[in-house]
Amino acid sequence: MYDPKFRFTIIVAILVTCYWVFDVANNYLFGEKGLNFDHYILGTITVGGAVIGGFIFVWICTKFITFQQFRKTGFEAAFEDESGTAFNFRLSLSKFLPEIIARPPLEGDLSPLEAELLGFLNGYNTWPYDLNNPEKSLRQHALEQWWAMKHLDGAGPMHRAAALAQDLGKVYAYQEKRKIYPLGQFWKRDDVSYQRRCSEHGGLSAFILSTMTSFKKLGKDEHTNQRDRRALLTAIRYCKDPTNMPANCDPMAREIYEYLNRAGLKAKAASGVDLSAFNPTDEEKAAFTKEIKEFMQAAIRDLAVNPSDISERSDGVYIGNGVILARMSRLTARFAAMLTPNSRTAFNLWEIHEGKHPSWPLLLEILEKQKVLTKTWEDVTSDTGLFDFKIESYSFPDTVILMLDGGEFPNLRQDFDQLPKWHGMAELQQSKDALLADLTRKSESVDEQLAQRFS
Repeated sequence: MYDPKFRFTIIVAILVTCYWVFDVANNYLFGEKGLNFDHYILGTITVGGAVIGGFIFVWICTKFITFQQFRKTGFEAAFEDESGTAFNFRLSLSKFLPEIIARPPLEGDLSPLEAELLGFLNGYNTWPYDLNNPEKSLRQHALEQWWAMKHLDGAGPMHRAAALAQDLGKVYAYQEKRKIYPLGQFWKRDDVSYQRRCSEHGGLSAFILSTMTSFKKLGKDEHTNQRDRRALLTAIRYCKDPTNMPANCDPMAREIYEYLNRAGLKAKAASGVDLSAFNPTDEEKAAFTKEIKEFMQAAIRDLAVNPSDISERSDGVYIGNGVILARMSRLTARFAAMLTPNSRTAFNLWEIHEGKHPSWPLLLEILEKQKVLTKTWEDVTSDTGLFDFKIESYSFPDTVILMLDGGEFPNLRQDFDQLPKWHGMAELQQSKDALLADLTRKSESVDEQLAQRFS
């Protein structure tokens, strides 16, 4: 019935009572002779009554009152969320420590929301982050993510707060089971185990974050605005399920989501995990292929290929008749933004730079099987499907040729046909080795035709 601190309070009260009984007996019963008996009785009643009354008060408090139920945490509502998790009872977070104890001082660039989140997490130093790996606590994991986020270029207070808040749902999703020993065995520590109360998801974390006092104050000072709250909640809500993130959400929400996963990779690297190897499993390849097929049209539609606005920032150009010349690195980035976190992690697609990427062979193979990729430009064929183009005065290396058939993709083709007409020039650039290989291939084709004609 009692947890260790309550049992300890009772033991201290018993010891204090024994001490006062001994003190009263030593000074009044066995003290100097000639003591006024009436004064002795009055003193005994006064001291003994105070001790016994104090002990009973502490005992009642520790037995029947937790006090934490009177601390408002925002969990007094009763509803069922979209994942089926029911909040049909009065819930209070008993581990929420007082701010004067748990909340760190606002030093350096530490924001009030970060400080409150750190104080909250201090109460979960033994709470597991993963039930299958209870050695790492929720607080330890959150601090690792936060520290990694602090060292990412461009990360600000909202990004750091998101790193601390992304797994808050586990404080409710995991339920503590405690075996408490009786008062006679007060020296024994409680046996604590954890089990799953419900499935953890971003909605729980966002809900808990929304109850924080500092979060409610966002937008009320000169350093934040109202969009910060919505963007932060959206990023936390969909950090593990980005495919369901609203298409019209604030771009800052997508940015925070990207930073969260980049910080996660940085934290893994700091812990000694080798992330440089590229060796996805067959299951990961199958999942990647499925996602590419699902998001192919959406990724192509997002390409910046307007013929009337060609610049260094362009993803390519739409030259008409369903033909798109697109930079492979930009097309990969469009796909990456839509993939699940598992696929992006397996194929190293969190940070994409201008240059060849190890995921390209599989991605090109998928596009070719979907009949949107051609490896031939005029009379030049590329084994890889990559070409180097000069479009107007701009260089477009590692470019793919996408062909949208009006019968296969009518809506997508219609969207691109509405763009302005292309009147420029796309010049194919070949290296000496590529040109020699192409001439050799053509000469072999001519030899085969001559042999067939005169055979």
